[in-house]
Amino acid sequence: MRKIKLFKDRKGQDLVPVLVDSSAGRYEVVAPVSSVRIGETERKLVKSKDCVDYPKWVTLFVSKDVKECKKWLDKYRTVVLKLCTPYEVSS
Repeated sequence: MRKIKLFKDRKGQDLVPVLVDSSAGRYEVVAPVSSVRIGETERKLVKSKDCVDYPKWVTLFVSKDVKECKKWLDKYRTVVLKLCTPYEVSS
């Protein structure tokens, strides 16, 4: 199986989607998505090296049940990991 390249924190550890317990009695699936892949940064600017792609923590799913959040994350894991993959320009 091929290793997926993800954004890394300052310690060099992969940034991955997490479940967050909100104080309002709800659970959220939060992920560090690529700014290019969500349309916040333009691809042509990253290609020309005028901008960089950066991770932006975004809430992807909200529920009152932690099991439902885990089920959703299991179902959409490949899509979420694609959004979390940094946009790179081949040299």
